[in-house]
Amino acid sequence: MALQTIRHTSKYLPMNSMPVDQKLFNVVRDLLVAERTLTAKTATAIIILLDVDDAIDGLDSGGVAEIEEYEAELLLSPLFTPSNDDRAMCEAALSPSGITAETCNELYLQLSKEKLSCPVVYGLNSGSMAIPDIIIERYIRLLGLTSEVSQNIAELLETVVDSENRDHAFCLARRPVWSNSKSCDVLAICLEKMHEKNSFSLNKMDFLTAFVRTYRPTAEDILLTNLNNMVTAYHQDKDHPVYNRNLAKKQEKSLMPLSCNKEIRANRIAMAYEILGDFNLETINKEELLSVN
Repeated sequence: MALQTIRHTSKYLPMNSMPVDQKLFNVVRDLLVAERTLTAKTATAIIILLDVDDAIDGLDSGGVAEIEEYEAELLLSPLFTPSNDDRAMCEAALSPSGITAETCNELYLQLSKEKLSCPVVYGLNSGSMAIPDIIIERYIRLLGLTSEVSQNIAELLETVVDSENRDHAFCLARRPVWSNSKSCDVLAICLEKMHEKNSFSLNKMDFLTAFVRTYRPTAEDILLTNLNNMVTAYHQDKDHPVYNRNLAKKQEKSLMPLSCNKEIRANRIAMAYEILGDFNLETINKEELLSVN
């Protein structure tokens, strides 16, 4: 049963029907009630939507409870979207198979019953806001607690990744992109190569996760071709922050997009070279390309 259905039918279900690991409950609760800092963009959106003079006062006065659920979800999503660090904190309380949907629903019900609130800060102002049920539901869903890490991948991670980084590696392995069997096979091949080279890094796995999510290679050869093509494209278009030159002209007077800034671009190139190196492959001159970043 979907979480949104549970929210509307919870009064018909016994609260202790599916036990929730206390450690997992505590971790998720702590993540939800942690202090949130508003950006200028989010503060402005709150002022406009809640029709208030001050964003903190609007949240502190319970104004979010007066708007529609979809509005609350959109408004507060920048404050309540878990990071990989947040997801990694849950790993100590998870098995590779994750938790069942029923246990996840029970976790939501127990957290909702707590009537949680969190501190909010904007500049020198601070206050507190009640966390709406729709936000608790969304946050739990985005943690990916029900996602499974396949046995093969779990065994590889136990072998390849040191204990200090293992929780982060497992949370990356739970990302939706790896639920596809062909993508999972690609990940397994890469981890095997990293094991052979003793070259695993979280940065590389994070890059690989994002790259496969975008380009969706279904086999080793396709992955390597896509990586080589990306590096070659950066080399051929090194004077432009984006692939589309017409778009680049329109952006001349604006800030370079975050996804194309020099630091991220340099990291993509470096990670692509590392993965290609794991497979003993070479592409265009690395030093020449990195020198223009």
